Amino acid sequence: MTSESEAHTRGPYAKSAGVRQRILEAGMQAFAEAGYYATSLNDIADRAGISRRGLGHHFKSKEELLTVVLDQRQDEDAEFIRNTSGIDSLAAVLAVSTHNTERPGLIQLYSLLRADATAAEHPAHEHHRLQYDGLRLYLARAFDEVRAAGELNSDEDSGTLASTFLALMDGLQIQWLYNRASTDIDRVLRAYMRSVVPSFPQAADARPLVATSLT
Repeated sequence: MTSESEAHTRGPYAKSAGVRQRILEAGMQAFAEAGYYATSLNDIADRAGISRRGLGHHFKSKEELLTVVLDQRQDEDAEFIRNTSGIDSLAAVLAVSTHNTERPGLIQLYSLLRADATAAEHPAHEHHRLQYDGLRLYLARAFDEVRAAGELNSDEDSGTLASTFLALMDGLQIQWLYNRASTDIDRVLRAYMRSVVPSFPQAADARPLVATSLT
């Protein structure tokens, strides 16, 4: 049984955690719509329904807020792809990309920030550089495993196949933002995968995915 003192302690903590999450969601929406530089902490505070001072209790700077927004979203996506190998690793990354279409604000956020963050001074530059490096290595390892199993139908090295898949995934997400009705991300990515891995599943539920993480 929870004591009265424990309940009293948990109440303010739960409220604080709820406010923090509200700020993160407001930040994601603001960054997705206007980009990092054009977004102010005052705007995020207004969206979250709190004062600028109240926001400052949770995040000391806009850079800190952006970092936490990106890290949180990366952790959520990473839950799909830990502890997989070979074809299952490739299918897991494809599943994350398809799943993100259910969160259009997230795709818009990453598409905008990835363009802005090519500048070395951008606060998200290192985040995206490390993310690309990690995904490229993860995919290259998966292609190596598929090759070793005799299931790869390509003479290209695994690094090239990984970079091609990442470029295709990013490009499709941008096309999807322009015209969702005519851009089927899952279908196109799956067609590419089947062109190099003929045994890759034709449907999303053809192979079970392990819902765990890249890092």
